Amino acid sequence: MRAALLTILLMLSGAACSGDAMDAKQAFPEDPTAAALAEAAAAGDAARVGDLVRQGADPDAQGESKVNLLQLAMLAQSKTGLRALLEAGADPNRPGLGGSTAVHGAAIADDPEYLEIVLAHGGDPDARHGETGATPLAGATGPRTDAQFRHLLEAGADPGAADRTGNTPLHRAAMLNAGSQVLALLEAGADPGAKNAQDATFQAYLFKTPADRLTAEARGGREAVLTWLRAHDVPLEAGAGD
Repeated sequence: MRAALLTILLMLSGAACSGDAMDAKQAFPEDPTAAALAEAAAAGDAARVGDLVRQGADPDAQGESKVNLLQLAMLAQSKTGLRALLEAGADPNRPGLGGSTAVHGAAIADDPEYLEIVLAHGGDPDARHGETGATPLAGATGPRTDAQFRHLLEAGADPGAADRTGNTPLHRAAMLNAGSQVLALLEAGADPGAKNAQDATFQAYLFKTPADRLTAEARGGREAVLTWLRAHDVPLEAGAGD
């Protein structure tokens, strides 16, 4: 999922960061109407976005490599443009470039407000990635996006949703040594016994790194998970208590 957004950056050759007209024309080389809509959204011109859609522009238009207007608005760091597109009918749950939906993109953005905007306009916290089948919650695991992770849980995201390889948000959080998120998922009802395609539960990942190589915060998170597992009579796997 993070790779999908990096692909957008590479595809637009760096010019996208300024939100100028070339971005839109590169994304929609054969669709001037969609390009104009992308330009308006990138510029945060909500009135222009509304006018173009009323004149027939498609807010769900997809350009090169299936990049969509919502993705471009987020890349241009235009919250106003993102909101205007959503209010004009853009579907935040439709996969775009890399299979990522706007919800997935917002879940890993540097600013949590993008996710707030998308969820407030019909974004599904359990939207499925078009290629991996992962939900936004899995992408939001890790310390950098903890605010989005918590917001998605509060919005009702399924803590046990597995992707096409069987990995759940629990597996993903464990892979990142995000013990506090693992605990939050368990408390939200995630199945501690869920196994992925490698026949592994989250414990295989959370307890893989020796404790003396973890930060104090990571060790504390791991200990909290161990306490939860013992309190709920969940068998500890080999090495879990070391």
